[in-house]
Amino acid sequence: MYHAQVFSENFDGGALPSGWTTNNPDTSYNWDVGTENGFASFPNGAAFFDDDAAGFNSINTNARLISPVIDISAISNPKLSFKYANMISDLDSTLKVEVFNGTSWVQVFTSSGDSGTWDLDLNTFQYVLVSYDGATDIDLTPYANANFQMRFVYDDAGDYSYGVVVDDVVVTSGALATSEVSFNDKMRVYPNPVQDYIYIRSGNLKFDSKITVLDMAGRKVKSFTGEADGYNLSDLPKGSYLILIDNKKEIISKRIIKE
Repeated sequence: MYHAQVFSENFDGGALPSGWTTNNPDTSYNWDVGTENGFASFPNGAAFFDDDAAGFNSINTNARLISPVIDISAISNPKLSFKYANMISDLDSTLKVEVFNGTSWVQVFTSSGDSGTWDLDLNTFQYVLVSYDGATDIDLTPYANANFQMRFVYDDAGDYSYGVVVDDVVVTSGALATSEVSFNDKMRVYPNPVQDYIYIRSGNLKFDSKITVLDMAGRKVKSFTGEADGYNLSDLPKGSYLILIDNKKEIISKRIIKE
């Protein structure tokens, strides 16, 4: 079904788009925009962090590409989608996506290790990004506010790596599609309100899925790994919380009340 586009950026302008900023507390090296960098070329304009060009002794663990402020406070069912690719050298460098919920930054996506499809041009001995991996329809509803932002965070894991590429960032609005309704039917978090144990029923949980409980300021207060008969929340104070369920493909968020 049709989803109305609220915000989009394709990074085809050859420079950092208006309103976007970069920040790297580790070094002076940072994200850039173009159709190629020091180790690879891309199908079209993209944002990238070239860890290879940053140098052997340059450790970059928190390099951020930050969007403009986007008012999604009145948006129905906002979703985030984007393309990404990462090339590692030795250790699994990581791309994270964090969003500003009006109070703090909350992680909604992470990918570690190689991603996308790369080829080597034997004429230039430069890599070519053939295709991206895609993150689609990340639910932004729990984070909707007038001062919403998102940031793409590169962590080279302390390794002299190649780098990461991001393109076609889109925020959409629209009613739930049939496939999304079906997925929500399979993902049950109950009881709500909860007193002691919360239960998650889903065909998408794996042995290494991550379940994280955040307070409404975005602080992690509990975490669990893998599918279990129940998750003990008895020690949490009364109030509202977000449960993030990471099934290794996307992060699903559910709001609960602790009694």
